[in-house]
Amino acid sequence: MTVGDSVTLDQLEDDPFPVYERLRDAEPVSWVPAVQLWLVTRYEDVRKVDLSPEVFTAATTPSTLNRTMGVNMLGSEGPDQERIRQITEEPFRPDAVEDRMRGSIPELAHDLIDRFVERGEADLFTEFCDPMSVRSLRSMLGMDEIAWEDLLAWNQGMMQGLANFEGDPAKQAPADRASAELGDAIERVLARLGPRPDGSVLSWMLHHGSDGERMTRAEIVANTKLMLSGGLQEPRDLIALVVWALGAHPGQLERVRSDRSLVRPAVEETLRWTGPVGTSTRQTTRRTMLSDVELPEGALIGAVLASANRDPRRFADPDRFDIDRRQGAHLAFAVGSHFCLGAWFGRHLTRVSLDILLDRLPNLRLDPERPVVLRGWEFRAPLSTCVRWDP
Repeated sequence: MTVGDSVTLDQLEDDPFPVYERLRDAEPVSWVPAVQLWLVTRYEDVRKVDLSPEVFTAATTPSTLNRTMGVNMLGSEGPDQERIRQITEEPFRPDAVEDRMRGSIPELAHDLIDRFVERGEADLFTEFCDPMSVRSLRSMLGMDEIAWEDLLAWNQGMMQGLANFEGDPAKQAPADRASAELGDAIERVLARLGPRPDGSVLSWMLHHGSDGERMTRAEIVANTKLMLSGGLQEPRDLIALVVWALGAHPGQLERVRSDRSLVRPAVEETLRWTGPVGTSTRQTTRRTMLSDVELPEGALIGAVLASANRDPRRFADPDRFDIDRRQGAHLAFAVGSHFCLGAWFGRHLTRVSLDILLDRLPNLRLDPERPVVLRGWEFRAPLSTCVRWDP
């Protein structure tokens, strides 16, 4: 039996990092029947997969992304992907994000904290991280007329489909229902924006093009679903993860509390140590060799970002959380033509949120009576983030 044969889905969901360590050491390119993927786990191999679309394409068959959302830029390659990327990049650039969200993120953060600050305890995941991410992104996209609770529920439904590599119909059915309902809501917003454009991302996609070519309605809907999925899940989970990571290392939390220039490295180290997104999914376009393993044409690949970020060949003592780490770029947002479009939005939202949480919640710390439990390998996040502070 190979190491890959012995891996179970429960092991990955519970704590994938011991599995990744075994794979990196013994089978860095390994067929794992439990997830029906070849898992690639070493840093340099993951980079090679992400940077070689001519050999490892994102236009996979099957594609959990395209199956759940419709064909989108993360699940495609070639001229159409490049055209859509060129159109959608503009409103997600750092200066555009900060200009559009200036003032609104701090205002929302303070409003949410006002609702629980006197209690001295809260589950930040449900009371802060969830509404912070969904309401911020809703505003940026231009979907304010849609209830944020609906957007959150639809996203949670779709997530089951995005992680459904095993093709379980019981997981796909609710994902498809959520995707259809979200698509109807997006169409209603587009109908409003057609005659009345505004400064939102949806309006930009509807009214701007690349070399005279605009996005089709179907492309806008599918890619808005993609933006919502990434923009709700990743920043939400990252805020929760950085609070947990610092809370689990009280000495480093105290340093960040007293020196806010450390907020940025704390966020980056959290992304490296336990980022919210686990893999880049690719498929071989031809027979190829990777780390002395022959992969057939059509092989489905999981380039494991989370494993690459703990590869001791790249990072010293990689299982240690260290806000002083200065060892170059992690791969939490992938690399290459499919580098995460919302990386700056997620980073910006998390930094501002952490700064304000530390200001408003004196002596913020994890609740020892309600320990944080993490789950997931494709998408890893706390089930709750229960904290206390001095009211």
